[in-house]
Amino acid sequence: MTVHAHGALYKERGLLTSSGQQIKYAAEIVALLEAVWKPSAVSIMHCRGHQKGHDEIPKGNRRADQAAKAAAKPLTIDQAKVLLCKQEPQPPMPNYEFYMNWRRFEPKGEFIEIILHKWQDEYELLELNQDYIQWLFPTKSQGRNFYSTPLNPQETRLMINTSEVQQRLRRAYKMMLKFFGVKVMGECEEDTKVTEVERAENFAERVENLTTNPHNNLRITRILLSLGELGAEEYQAPLVRFFLKETLIKNKLPRMKKSAMNFFIPEERDSQDRQDLLFFAWRYYFPKEEFVWGNHGELARYKAKPVVAALLPAPLSEWTPVYSEKEKKWLSEEQGEYGEDGWFQLKNGQIFLPATLAPEIVRTFHASTHGGREVMEQQLEPHFYVPGLSVVCKAIAQQCVTCAKNNPRTGPSQPPGKQPIGLSPMASLQIDFTVL
Repeated sequence: MTVHAHGALYKERGLLTSSGQQIKYAAEIVALLEAVWKPSAVSIMHCRGHQKGHDEIPKGNRRADQAAKAAAKPLTIDQAKVLLCKQEPQPPMPNYEFYMNWRRFEPKGEFIEIILHKWQDEYELLELNQDYIQWLFPTKSQGRNFYSTPLNPQETRLMINTSEVQQRLRRAYKMMLKFFGVKVMGECEEDTKVTEVERAENFAERVENLTTNPHNNLRITRILLSLGELGAEEYQAPLVRFFLKETLIKNKLPRMKKSAMNFFIPEERDSQDRQDLLFFAWRYYFPKEEFVWGNHGELARYKAKPVVAALLPAPLSEWTPVYSEKEKKWLSEEQGEYGEDGWFQLKNGQIFLPATLAPEIVRTFHASTHGGREVMEQQLEPHFYVPGLSVVCKAIAQQCVTCAKNNPRTGPSQPPGKQPIGLSPMASLQIDFTVL
């Protein structure tokens, strides 16, 4: 029954009882559930045990019991010597054991499932406790918590290839994002594709904590490094780009600027993404003469993966910019320049959209995402300058037929219907259809 049904339920609950305590024989159950996948074929038949008789089922039960007892017997000295000669020494794997929920973090810590379940909104605890982060995001180098252990090669490979570890790693990452006031956009349970990282609803209150406690910059660096070493590198670039936007474009986190340039960008494992992030930083870094992380001439000639192309379903080259005389006069007083394609780019990197084209471009963007006013504002504002962007986004969202058909309706609801009551048996029949 453990393999057939109970094991899956145990793992789903994190090997915890309803009171939050670890179940009995947790390590043995996990070892059994992993061992059944090692043979090329396994047949498990469920039958009543402890039966007397001479037919096949009682005989099979007795043979299984005898084999289990023989396997459980302690080895003789000669047998132990043979096994010791054949087996390679296995290094300790405390990080793997912690992520499998077999041990607490040290010193005086908790199991990882307790942390992921009960620490989600305990921001003060997450801020003041300095010991859990080295266990939650282990790396190959020793952290400040000397009770933690750096990753070793065997442990790293095992954690990368264990789905349970990977799921918990992503849950831990999202818990820390919430602590920072950030969230992952465009990801659901079935779809692991990461599209973008955006401000969460609690960003305004959490940004003050990031500014007041700059040691969180070290935590972000460790998280980025750990994600890369444990096979979740797809989360690195979106998070780094988010903090670059907040630091260089919106000027919300000025004390994070040096950490972002000196530590966040270098932790990106993919060389193409790392160069794109460096180009993005150079593009929005002011004053330019203080940028010391790359050759200015090479960066000026660098062709990054276009942010606009990733944001819009069609590139800006699909439209021809036509600025009114009033807009040209305003642009002449602003710092920036016209590109070869005719678009005016402001000093902070935003592209100025003329009033005649802005609604059409925003509508094209909305058709690919169907986001609401706030979501469109957050995604468009870092890249485009549109006078009255909030009004434009609100009008586009309200005019969308698809959104009107699918979004929850507001306003007064219809009165509840009445169920007819028959006057005799079988006078009114109703059937509920459910897909299991």
